[in-house]
Formats: sequence, C-alpha cells, structure tokens
Amino acid sequence: MRVTNSLITINVFFILISYCFFSCSGEGRGDEDPRKPSFVPIVGIDFYEVRRSFDNGLAYDSIGFVQEPEWHIKFTREDAVQIYVPGSDSSFNFQITHDHDSFFHFARESWKVIDLHPDSMMLQRLSLDGLKVNKIRSNVYMRFYSKDYLNQLATPLAELRKPRKYDSLFVRKMVQRANNNPANVDSSFSSKNYPKLVSKSPLLEIKRRRYDSLEVMGRSPAYAYLYPEYDIVIHRAYKDFDYTFSMLVGPDGKLRLGKFFVMPEFEESRRRVLSGIIDVYLQNLLDVTPATTLGLPHNSVVYLRVQGKAS
Repeated sequence: MRVTNSLITINVFFILISYCFFSCSGEGRGDEDPRKPSFVPIVGIDFYEVRRSFDNGLAYDSIGFVQEPEWHIKFTREDAVQIYVPGSDSSFNFQITHDHDSFFHFARESWKVIDLHPDSMMLQRLSLDGLKVNKIRSNVYMRFYSKDYLNQLATPLAELRKPRKYDSLFVRKMVQRANNNPANVDSSFSSKNYPKLVSKSPLLEIKRRRYDSLEVMGRSPAYAYLYPEYDIVIHRAYKDFDYTFSMLVGPDGKLRLGKFFVMPEFEESRRRVLSGIIDVYLQNLLDVTPATTLGLPHNSVVYLRVQGKAS
C-alpha cells in the first residue's frame, strides 16, 4: 500500500512538472501574451481626448496643477501611433513597443491600456523608477472618444473637455483656503491664469522670466505657471540691492512677502527690508492682476528677483 501511494505521488509530481514546462515554454500557443490588448480593431480611427484626471477623478490638485485633455491620436498600425500637436495640423509618428501584460511604450512615455473599444479607450500614464512602476505617481488617466462617436453625441468636444462640477467644487474649496490665509504661502493656490504684474512707472522695469531649452529639460510644462518668475529693476532706489524672494498676490491685488532664505540671525532685519520694498515700491509702481481659476480670483505666489539701482 505504501509503495502504491509513493508511485501515485511520483506520477502526479512528473505530470505537474511536465505541465509547467510546456506552459512556460509557450508550446502550442505561440509567443503572444494573452493579456496583451490588440490595437488592430482601432487602426485608422481618430480619437480625441475628452477627459484627463487624477486617480481620484479630479482634474485639479491641491497646489493648482490642472490636467487638461488635448490629445488627438490615431493608431496607424498595430505597432505605430500618430499624435497630433494640439491646435494645429502637425503630427508626430511613434513606434509602439509592448512591454508585458497591457503595458506599452510610445511618445517617450509608458502606458497601461485600461480599456479599448472602437468608440472609446482609456490610457493610464505610468511613471517608472527604473524597471518598476511608481504606483503613487502613475495616477493620470486619459479618456478618448472616437470621431464617429463624438459625431453621434449632442455635446461638442470643447464642452466635453471643460471641468466637471466636482472640479469646480474642489477649486472653490482651494480658493477659499487660499483667500482665508493671505499671508501663508503653503495655503496659496497656483493657476494657469497666474498673477500678472505690469509696470506703471518708468522707475520700474519688469519682465517675466523665460527659460531656454536646457533649463526646461526634465521639467513639466506646468512649471511655468506653477512657479511664475519675474525679474524687476527699480531705478532711483534708496540704495543698490539685489534680492530673491517670493511674494503673495491677493485676490484684491494686495502684495505680501512670501518666503526668502537668509541666515537665522538676519531673518528679522531681512524681513523688514523686503516688506519695505514691497510696500513702498512694488505696491505703488505695479499694476496687479490677481490669479484666477474658473473665474475665481485667489491668493497666489510669484517668485521675484528684485534689483535696486540708486543712480
């Protein structure tokens, strides 16, 4: 009886080993990953992005960064995609490489296909740390509708791309927090409609700082509105100076000192000097337009380099 049981056990073991060997080697099923979605059914179809959001469903985050749907894409082959430049007829062609499962690489990004249909599809943009997916940063989802499906809808594409009601409610909450704490940089809210500062006196020169191609490498295009920077020169100042600091621009145009860096023993004296420059020069010599998001003015931050020239 013991011998029989042992033989049965050995036979079962070899059957399992054989099954695993043939399954792993892929015999009888080719090299295709059965979980890999095929782009063949949507080749030649124009898709327009109608919604881009974080994994919580919102298009905005707590600092004012906004996800905006703008892509127009077409899969020209099973392994190629054409992406149109927003607002123009120009396009770029990219090769598609399959990684594993529903993971793909194209347009210098990594993607996961969430769903794929001739009428619509959803892609998840992935952030990689080496060969691993950073799950926290891979939180952007893009919903596309086909051109034919859009033609069947009564709602225009531009309307579909507008913020949703829950986006508006979230923005109102962030705006209220920012405006209730006008002197707090950490409570401020950035905006694509960042504060505009324009000189109204020949004594003050101001220009928005622009970045060259090397400086913007590795930065999000949103950097320019999340951290708007101005270079200011004040002529006939009380003395020569050169300071770098941030400034809060209130919904009413009131200017307040933000953050600056100095040795702790000089913090109070530097605070008085910078506050004086804001109150005496900047508040009086600038036309100020506060930041707005969804039509709501709010407290926001700008970053300044201010030079004073006594002569």
